Amino acid sequence: MFKKITLISAVIFSLALMYACGGGSSSSGSYTIPQATREVNKENQELNRKLIQETFSTTSSVDYRIGPGDLLAIQVLEAPDLNTEARVNSQNSITFPLIGKVDVAGYTPQEAESRIAEMLSENYMHNPHVIVSVKEYRSQRVAVIGSVKNPGTYELLGKGTLLDALALAGGLDVNASDLVYVTRKTSDGGEKSVQVDLDELLDKGDATLNVPINMGDVVYVPQAGVVYVDGAVVKPGTYPITDDMTVSQAVTAAGGMDKTAKASDVRLLRNRDGQVEVLPVNLEAIKDGEIPDMILQDQDVVVVGKSAIKSFFDAIKLGLFFPPFSMGVQ
Repeated sequence: MFKKITLISAVIFSLALMYACGGGSSSSGSYTIPQATREVNKENQELNRKLIQETFSTTSSVDYRIGPGDLLAIQVLEAPDLNTEARVNSQNSITFPLIGKVDVAGYTPQEAESRIAEMLSENYMHNPHVIVSVKEYRSQRVAVIGSVKNPGTYELLGKGTLLDALALAGGLDVNASDLVYVTRKTSDGGEKSVQVDLDELLDKGDATLNVPINMGDVVYVPQAGVVYVDGAVVKPGTYPITDDMTVSQAVTAAGGMDKTAKASDVRLLRNRDGQVEVLPVNLEAIKDGEIPDMILQDQDVVVVGKSAIKSFFDAIKLGLFFPPFSMGVQ
């Protein structure tokens, strides 16, 4: 308990210092932080206060999944002699009296109870009642990156959640967005990400958004008030979003389109309630005044497509095109 109180005090103290000293920078000395970004900055202190409060005053309602390194306490009510403690090994299993090896990794304690009871029922007991509890939780390493006070890799013990991870990283930086992304590797070798709105979690109390954190997860907090420009532009990257900034202005901020760009093939990627919406944009038509330019929102992504013909001739000029046949004279 003393360690927990000390940690709370340290985090709150660091947050107080952070907001007393201010922070943030821009890519240009004359750049003024947009009004929308200033409003986000004012809200971050309150979000951090609620983050710390929620992290240390509530427990996660998410069922914990057993994994390697956990120490399980197992009781069989009808046969106390079978009561034991077993640590989950690297093969995701434990050894239990009478029945031997039991695979339990990925199970909740309740599911492990049912599995052990089922195996006992097969040969030894009639309708046994089994209780499984996690006596010692394995540590889980998680990377917290982006606009947090202390980006890095941290160890979470037990039922680690998103708020736990953010609190360990010192809370949100002054330029942080209230959107957070948790990325996790899938069993097929891929990745999946979930978006969490901290405003919905902390201000509106949606506890389901306090997602559990697993070993190897990456928590990313993007910077607020930015737009991402990629594809066939001179300087792909992240740029501050000004009030009423448009797609064409964002492309200009990225140095304009390069020689391979196709102005009629631009896509705007926008996150709506966790789903990515892809909006086509025709910069040629916008330039000719045929359609209005699109106003950008915080965290939008602008991708400028490439012209296949321009890329072909550009490759020839650079000596990168090699036809799949011989042009030698017979």
